[in-house]
Amino acid sequence: MIKKLLLASTLGLGAFYYAQTTVFQEDFESPATRALWTIGDRDGDADTWEYLDATSNEVDSFQGYFAASFSWYFEAFTPDNTLTSPAITLPETGNLELTFKVAAGDEELFDEHYAVYVIPANAPFTGVETPIFEETLDGGYLSAAKVINVDVSEYKGQEVKLVFRHYDCTDIFYLGIDDVKITQSVLAVSDSQKTQVSIYPNPTSDFIKIQNVKELQNVRIFDMSGKIVKETSSSDIDVRNLSAGQYILNIYSGNEVISRKFIKK
Repeated sequence: MIKKLLLASTLGLGAFYYAQTTVFQEDFESPATRALWTIGDRDGDADTWEYLDATSNEVDSFQGYFAASFSWYFEAFTPDNTLTSPAITLPETGNLELTFKVAAGDEELFDEHYAVYVIPANAPFTGVETPIFEETLDGGYLSAAKVINVDVSEYKGQEVKLVFRHYDCTDIFYLGIDDVKITQSVLAVSDSQKTQVSIYPNPTSDFIKIQNVKELQNVRIFDMSGKIVKETSSSDIDVRNLSAGQYILNIYSGNEVISRKFIKK
């Protein structure tokens, strides 16, 4: 049953030189660091996040320990489970990116729904916050975990915590998370963003263009309620029919998902 879950230090590219620093990292291998995370059971069914060993559970998509939340285990669950990091102090400069690995647990039962939030370190999670990333898994996450990349530069200089929320699904199997990391990248030569995935214009009133994706397979746009409002395989996206507001744009490329927010005027 249980089957299949999967960053860089310094990168020089021609005249451009990126210095990258790890701000926060968690691989769930150490009981001491796992104990710093807070597990929440918002639906009150006494089943929530736990830490599993990939080898003993025959999970190919991860190595070592990973965090898992079930929507089925001999009975159907309707999870609303949260996994909250310890406080993280973000630097005031550079580009900040959150990466993590995610996978489902079965070849046919994979469409788990989850969201990720960045909230103030001293604030409780209420469930009405705006996520920085949200999606429903598809079958591409099974043989190897997907790597999710989310720009969190808007939180520079703040003390925050991450919240992973598994919810809005039932009777599937499980969601797995591993290798959570926040990095700071500083471009030493200039402010050029030529090597980074970007979307523009932002805000926009009509079209969004995706730049610097080598292998664009699919694009999904989510509204702030978690609903998919548009799906396409084009790098030029017509958003004229979307209502004004904030959206999450997920770019699927190989075994990666690159997420960016944009505002529709």
